[in-house]
Amino acid sequence: MSKWQYRDEGKKINKSVVAAKSTEELLNARKFVKGLLNLRKSEKLTKTYIQGTKNAIKYNEKDKIFVDFRFDGTATGRLSCASYNAQKAMGVSFHTLPREKESNIRSIFCSPPGFSFLTVDYAAMELRVLAHIAKEGNMQHAFNSGADLHTYTAQLLFNKEKVSKEERQIAKTVSFLIVYGGGAFNLSETMGITVKRAERIIRNYQNVYPGIFEYMEFVNGFIRDNGYAYSIFGRHRNLPDVYSRDRSIVNRALRQGLNFTIQSAASDILLCSLVGLYRRINDLGMESRIVATVHDSVELICPEEETKQLCELVYDELVNYPTIKEVFNIHFDIPLAIDAELGSSFGDGIPIEFKEGKVVCEHLL
Repeated sequence: MSKWQYRDEGKKINKSVVAAKSTEELLNARKFVKGLLNLRKSEKLTKTYIQGTKNAIKYNEKDKIFVDFRFDGTATGRLSCASYNAQKAMGVSFHTLPREKESNIRSIFCSPPGFSFLTVDYAAMELRVLAHIAKEGNMQHAFNSGADLHTYTAQLLFNKEKVSKEERQIAKTVSFLIVYGGGAFNLSETMGITVKRAERIIRNYQNVYPGIFEYMEFVNGFIRDNGYAYSIFGRHRNLPDVYSRDRSIVNRALRQGLNFTIQSAASDILLCSLVGLYRRINDLGMESRIVATVHDSVELICPEEETKQLCELVYDELVNYPTIKEVFNIHFDIPLAIDAELGSSFGDGIPIEFKEGKVVCEHLL
């Protein structure tokens, strides 16, 4: 049995056979595997999105698709999205549309004639929420100064002014891993670094952002004592598994609770802003419409003559959040920020720039 050194999907591979392969043969094998994976990806895109859209158009007898947004589809309060008719292979879930520019599958969804597609996405929403609720001073400073958070974090982690792309990516990865219960092993696997280096980076991260770890301890203690977690908007999530005798189940419940306090708040920020935006669009008698929402973003259509007005209206509602202030009396310690794109389809937008809430793009002035 000693000669069987590797396993691949349950099949034994003889080490001597692998060693006998020439470099050229191994490169060809790698190309074949890469091509096979690309083929499977293309088949998935075709079957799920292109064919699903065709089926929806045929079913609806019009060149539109409809989706089913559900308020009770997730434990965090985020909207879930499904095909209009779950019993038929028709339509698509906007929440699972790939973002890759290579496939650009989003571009098949176009705005009506005379209208444009406006896509607005909250920037680093969940980390902004974390900085606010954890009262983490260093992270709040990064957001308040307008710095790129991940570059700023990398500079502090590695104690240098100029950081590489890899170091910035490590800083970005560790931020999300820590927030959602990951550890050194997850960081080493994701970034291809040693576990020892990952452990050292996480220790440094704790020194850089101590408030986050203090907040995590507070949340864990609260869940253990009360059996539930809560968000700043008043949502509760019951977590009875925290009383399990199985430590792995308890740890999962604690991770779910921490995730809930962040993701639920981020979701409610968007949902409340959407309510305010919908009311203001209607009160102004505008033809623009909200057509979809995907996690931390909102998709709208607008006629050309309303484009600038809508962009500035969206900015005010999402960044200055007047509805949240009025209804919940919540004022964030950090600024909210958005990225906006305007185009003829869901996937080909041109970035829109704002200055003090006003559009500064020449093509919109």
